[in-house]
Amino acid sequence: MPALEAALSKKRPRRRDSESTPTYPLPAFRPFQLCTLTDAIPVGSNWLFEMKVDGYRAQVAISGSKVVVYTRNGHDWTRQFKVILPPLQALTKGSVLIDGEIVAIDSQGRSNFSMLKTGIAAGMPLKFYAFDLLELNGEDLSNQPLLDRKERLEMLLGDRDAGDSLQFSGHIVDRGRQVFDAMCEGGHEGVIAKRADSRYIGDRTTSWLKIKCTKRQEFVVGGYRPSDTGRGMASLILGTYEKGKLVYRGRVGTGFTQAMRNKILAQLEKRRLDKPAFASVPRDIARTGRWVKPELVAEVTYAEVTPDGSLRHPSFEGMREDKQASQVVMEQPKALTTGAAANLDPQMGKEIAVAVGVSLTHPDKIMYPGSEITKATLVAYYAAVAEKMLPHIQDRPLSLVRDTDGDLAKTFFQKHKLPGMPKAIHDGQLAKMSGKESRILWVDDLAGLIGGVQMNVLEFHVWGSLRQQPNLPHRMIFDIDPDQGLGFGDVKQAALDIRGVLEALGLQSWPLLSGGKGVHVVVPLVPEADWEEVKSFCQDFAELLARTDPSRFIANMSKAKRKGRMFLDYLRNGQGSTAICPWSTRARAGASCAVPVTWEELPTLTSANAFDVFAAAAQAQEPDAWDGYFEVEQTLTDRMRKAVQ
Repeated sequence: MPALEAALSKKRPRRRDSESTPTYPLPAFRPFQLCTLTDAIPVGSNWLFEMKVDGYRAQVAISGSKVVVYTRNGHDWTRQFKVILPPLQALTKGSVLIDGEIVAIDSQGRSNFSMLKTGIAAGMPLKFYAFDLLELNGEDLSNQPLLDRKERLEMLLGDRDAGDSLQFSGHIVDRGRQVFDAMCEGGHEGVIAKRADSRYIGDRTTSWLKIKCTKRQEFVVGGYRPSDTGRGMASLILGTYEKGKLVYRGRVGTGFTQAMRNKILAQLEKRRLDKPAFASVPRDIARTGRWVKPELVAEVTYAEVTPDGSLRHPSFEGMREDKQASQVVMEQPKALTTGAAANLDPQMGKEIAVAVGVSLTHPDKIMYPGSEITKATLVAYYAAVAEKMLPHIQDRPLSLVRDTDGDLAKTFFQKHKLPGMPKAIHDGQLAKMSGKESRILWVDDLAGLIGGVQMNVLEFHVWGSLRQQPNLPHRMIFDIDPDQGLGFGDVKQAALDIRGVLEALGLQSWPLLSGGKGVHVVVPLVPEADWEEVKSFCQDFAELLARTDPSRFIANMSKAKRKGRMFLDYLRNGQGSTAICPWSTRARAGASCAVPVTWEELPTLTSANAFDVFAAAAQAQEPDAWDGYFEVEQTLTDRMRKAVQ
């Protein structure tokens, strides 16, 4: 608690705007980033922990003295929250968009949702806890790391008295268990865990997690049971939407004052229905229930959910006007044991191996010297990323990089079957364009990936074609390999420039962090051109860049001639050549991984090995960075070929 208090009360110098600050338009509302409920507390220095407060989520848009307060549904509630406006109106001469929570604080220093409802109506003092900065003076910050956004927000807010209605939401790095225990002991609702390097995504993600001390959520009011006297309301009949149907979740009859009951009953009477909107209701409830349109939302605490799906010991906390009934579903804690919380559980890895039928020998063997990453950890990792990785590896001929004795300097390539290989790694034969036949390996499911882990595989490299169409590649790869003296900033800019040239030719591309020191620019293709045509195009493209920008690019792989420049490796585009598979681990210290990213995200990253297995597992739970990759249909045309010659 002392550490948390220090973080919350730390003195911060107030940033002063220049007198010449230009005028910026009022920032527009954005969809909120939402938290995923979990029981697991993530670990690691890349996780920040904030106090979970119980209030109304809000975005505050500011342009000079003009302030607009938006609810989570984008409604303008500036008038309802006018008591928090004065410090916001004086915050900046420029423009900002801030994400945070509006709360009422009780005499014990806890956020109190019931008080908040009363406070809005009565104009009582409220507080706005600001925890994220999405836009500043017209600059979009959403793609910057969360920690950077919070630092800029903290500088903007400056030092604030405890009584000020505008407050910065402090955080603690790592130590999630201690923070959570302190919050629960203090009677607070719980904690919010956020990845320090995460960008702001207007969706529910696992880079933001909520861990609650008590079970609490919103429920749709579908009816009520009248009191025994026939006048008044005894309890509310609750439900949640599941697959479009309103499912009965029980009744709540405690937590109300008489004034609350009277006010809620008046709202219910305006929404009367003859029949229940629930998909089904227990017979004893149906006999006495009175039904209403499912439009009102109540927040309820409860002890647990019974096996039949009803609430045990529920207690009413308040009505919510900031949430739509149609959006209310039963929250289920997400199991994060496969790595979504950067907490790859070795025990779960062992269980997953058994479940897919792979006998995992020496599961506790350390795979990366100086770390705690074991075979079982890697099984958990591949389970976490399998959904994203399998489309890139299924049915593609493989080359495997295997470890021998725990020394990453002593790895070897394998392209053919050896005795003792797991059955989940398949072996077969195909005919090449040259007329020669070749033995190949491939996998088609999670069991195949875990079979590789059992064989001490640290890298999966794939062909650019399927084994069923070995002569027709599905993609091109431009591997940017920099000279040792160049930084990652040079590589990123090169990738962006290559993207620009490809777009001018009419080709879409996607960036892959290699997990080493470079970036792969990947271009999906409809499998029509053969390997010779594709390789010839890639070579012409590389030589075109080397001719037009010789100070930066070279198309010759000689390291002696590369000094100060980047080799655009087109050689990975020949039949039989391979490239690292997206989401594969690398045989490098630090357990880095090859991770797909967006073009918008690439400029914010600091290295090609920015994701270790923990960060990559968490990234795999986010919306797909390569959305649309497998749907795009593009081919090499004569116009494109002539343009690069």
